[in-house]
Amino acid sequence: MEQSETAEKLVKLLKKKNLTVTTAESCTGGMIASAIVSVAGASACFKEGYITYSNEAKKKLLGVREDTLKQYTVVSAQVAQEMAAGAAAAAQSSLAVSVTGVAGPDPDEGNPVGLVYIGIAFEGSVYAARFQFTGSREEIRRQAACEALALALGVVSE
Repeated sequence: MEQSETAEKLVKLLKKKNLTVTTAESCTGGMIASAIVSVAGASACFKEGYITYSNEAKKKLLGVREDTLKQYTVVSAQVAQEMAAGAAAAAQSSLAVSVTGVAGPDPDEGNPVGLVYIGIAFEGSVYAARFQFTGSREEIRRQAACEALALALGVVSE
C-alpha cells in the first residue's frame, strides 16, 4: 500500500474512533508526521510530532532514560518503546508511533545500516518491531515511514 493511502486510512479510522495520534521520529525526520498531516482532516486527530534526532532530545522531550541508551544503544526496541510511551504521555495522545534506526551511510554503535525499530504506544500497551531495510539512505527512511504507518493502522484496526 502506498504511504499516502496508508496515512489516509489511518486518519479516517482515528477520526471514526475519536482517537488521536502523535509521532516521535529520529531517522525519518518527520516523514511520518508529514504523511499524516498531508491528509485532509488530519487536524481532527493529529496532536503533535517530535523530531528527536539527538539522544539529548530523546531524553529531554520524550523521557528516554540515559541507562536505556547506554545499555541497549539508541537503535533498540527499548528506546523505540520509551520514545513511543514518552510521546503518548507528553501529547496525551491515544496512539504514538516512534522510529529509531540507522539510515546510513555508515553503521552506528555497532548497528548495521538499515536496522530500524518502530515503537507503538496504544491505549496503555507499548511494543516495538524490528526491521532490516535495504537501499539508499532515502529508501531506508521511506520504508521505515511506510512500515510505521502500516503498524499504526494495524493496531488501531484491531
